[in-house]
Amino acid sequence: MYVRTAVVLAMCAAVACAAEVNIGSAVVTSGQPATLNVTLASGGAVLTGIQFDFKYDPAVFDVTVATGPAASDAGKTVQSAAVQAGQQRVLVVGFNQNGIADGVVAVLQVSLKAAPEIRKRYIIGIHELVGTNGQGESVDLSGHSGAVIVEATIAAQ
Repeated sequence: MYVRTAVVLAMCAAVACAAEVNIGSAVVTSGQPATLNVTLASGGAVLTGIQFDFKYDPAVFDVTVATGPAASDAGKTVQSAAVQAGQQRVLVVGFNQNGIADGVVAVLQVSLKAAPEIRKRYIIGIHELVGTNGQGESVDLSGHSGAVIVEATIAAQ
């Protein structure tokens, strides 16, 4: 067990395991928003700020963004603004040099805005990832997009 852990750590050091910001997936129904967690896996890097854009279908969804527990525990807040229809920029920042621990840094609340195709998988794409450390240096980030699946709702008879 210890040898395997040591080998994995050595491999990460050799290839500089990058930090990742990932958007989760969820099911949404009419009248019931879905919650998608945006998680940080630091890969050993100490991030003090994160910026990313996410894209979605604005004809089908409304999306709001809230601060996640890993961000608030580090004294950070989440700010977001529309870049264009269906694209928002998110900043996870604070006036401190506290590192952000692995975990949920932001929460996306996704609500249906229209009558979309049922059982269709809609991608919530993540792009333009940038991280920073306590010295203001750039930290490499990669990311994985999430998805929302629209579930049928049954009207009362």
